[in-house]
Amino acid sequence: MSQTDRSAVWFVLGVAGAVTLGVVLTSLRTVTSASTLAFVFIAFTIVVAEMGGRGPGLGTAVVSAISLNFFLIQPYLSLDIDKPGDVAAFFALTACGLIAAAFGKRRVRTAAQVTEARGDLRVLADTAASLLSRAPIEQVLEDIRRFFALGGVVLRRADERLVAAAPSGHASLSPPPTELDASTLVGSDVLVHRLGRAGFRLPDRGGRLRLPGDAPLFLDLWEGSPEGLTLDQRRALTVVAMMIALAQPAARS
Repeated sequence: MSQTDRSAVWFVLGVAGAVTLGVVLTSLRTVTSASTLAFVFIAFTIVVAEMGGRGPGLGTAVVSAISLNFFLIQPYLSLDIDKPGDVAAFFALTACGLIAAAFGKRRVRTAAQVTEARGDLRVLADTAASLLSRAPIEQVLEDIRRFFALGGVVLRRADERLVAAAPSGHASLSPPPTELDASTLVGSDVLVHRLGRAGFRLPDRGGRLRLPGDAPLFLDLWEGSPEGLTLDQRRALTVVAMMIALAQPAARS
């Protein structure tokens, strides 16, 4: 399940749960104060924000405050508030919910960064294992293409002779006109760069990464997603390209 789908699920659970809590706690509204019952909503909002992120946490916080007011604060089944203490409980619940939602966003963002870092390490390890086991270079390029959501990856010699392509249909494409900077994977001679939600995008007509060596190889890359590549992904892709270069001495001759 993607992060977007997970957030949507937790948003629905949070909003529905806040209303359900208000109904369930009506049996206690004559036994204890609304400020005490507010702690139940706060705990629930923290859980939703921790699991779903800022959006679900924010929605849960707002609906929790409304549910507390509607079901548990006199006059009941109304959004009016008569007692000053109940007003304080309402705004305290709202504030605590918003704080929990803010911290929930940070946790989700950190978890996403950790997941991305693990993915980058995995592709490095998988590429190294494939090269050491002498797997077909076409398979290695296809694995890289899929992991980085690229449209195509082609390995060529300096004289433009084809070494391998993924998918195979890209072998017939002309080499990209833009050479990529090895440290940033953006066009070295391009003045205007395209940006996606994740980071810099590859040039519209693809980019060429020169692989070092006495007889250099070229790794041609085409974009497969408008999201772009994060800084860590660009670094990982550069390292993978260098690994391929070191493992292809025969392609240079």
